[in-house]
Amino acid sequence: MTLVEARVGRRWMTAYALAMIGIAAGWFGPIQILLPEQAARLAGDDGKEALLALVTAWGAAASMVANPLWGILSDRLRARRPIFLAGTVTGVAGLLVLSGADTTGTMATGWILVQVGLNGPLAALAAMIGDRVPENQRGTVGALFGVAQIVGVVLGTAIAVAVGAGSWGYVAVAIAVPALGGALLLVYRDVPVVSARERIHWAWPGGQFAWAWLIRFLLNLVNALVLVYLLYYLSDRVRVGDAATWVLIVTVVNVLFAGIAGFAGGVLSDRWERRKVFVAAGAVLLALGTALMALVPVVPVVIGASVLVGVGWGAYIAVDMAVMTHVLPDAETRATMLGVANVAGTLPQLLAPVLAAPIVTGLGGYPTLYLLTAAIALAALALLPRLRALR
Repeated sequence: MTLVEARVGRRWMTAYALAMIGIAAGWFGPIQILLPEQAARLAGDDGKEALLALVTAWGAAASMVANPLWGILSDRLRARRPIFLAGTVTGVAGLLVLSGADTTGTMATGWILVQVGLNGPLAALAAMIGDRVPENQRGTVGALFGVAQIVGVVLGTAIAVAVGAGSWGYVAVAIAVPALGGALLLVYRDVPVVSARERIHWAWPGGQFAWAWLIRFLLNLVNALVLVYLLYYLSDRVRVGDAATWVLIVTVVNVLFAGIAGFAGGVLSDRWERRKVFVAAGAVLLALGTALMALVPVVPVVIGASVLVGVGWGAYIAVDMAVMTHVLPDAETRATMLGVANVAGTLPQLLAPVLAAPIVTGLGGYPTLYLLTAAIALAALALLPRLRALR
């Protein structure tokens, strides 16, 4: 049940999607190209994996704390716009620090600022769905939230490839983040959060939030494990020339199919009033795609695997936000609880390099890594029957 009745229009949804694209570009441009290249320059081929793991782990740890704190502050202020603005400024500052980083400490500091900062607008954007979007539109708008993230992945990657993996790549991303977010600040107005006790009775749905959190965590871990060493996988295992360009190609294929599947799935999930079938399909396709990456590391198969991973991720993100907002226990703590939910998206960034680094360097390499990733996707599928509150 939802307290929101008025439907959102195309103008609002467009501005919302552009803001999310900007935030995702600020995150994933560095993760896919800029940070790996910077780690290789600072630590060399022998130490690049360890340095990247260290920096991304520190950033993810900071992110894991920052997101719930931004959510708590947003609920206390009863406002989303100040959180969006303050976090964006902090994240841009971190990108500029990274643009001049020439030591491990400066690189880690810059990435921590990016992670802490960009969690502010992320928390605000997630809460806006619960504040402003009625239940029968949450599949569509939630899909926009997810699809915009993957469009931001390709945008951030494209910027890094086009401008270069040095300082100017970070500067270009730092410009893109606020430029894309500005439209939302013009069209969004904070609305007062009506006390749930005054309007309807909200009951904690039998621990459903915890199961939804765990499924989100597992599937985000799958996505993080696919991305974290993609550049190195393509160069060292598939042995392509110009690995950065191939990262862009694989990412474009992935995003294209994820975007189609995500938006179509969101619309269909609203029309059918079904969410679980899309989560199940996503988990199965993610398992198939990562298994192919593990077993057949040749370019045509990797491209096919990226299609499967893209469709699988799209099927899941089509309903991810609709699922999470459905199982929230209280309207007055919406941003706080969604901040906790977002930890399920940021914690995998912390764990992915920690899990991947020893596997890649000595415990079976990329075949073991991607078979483990497939098994994690299937574990999420096995938990899905626990979400009894959903259809």
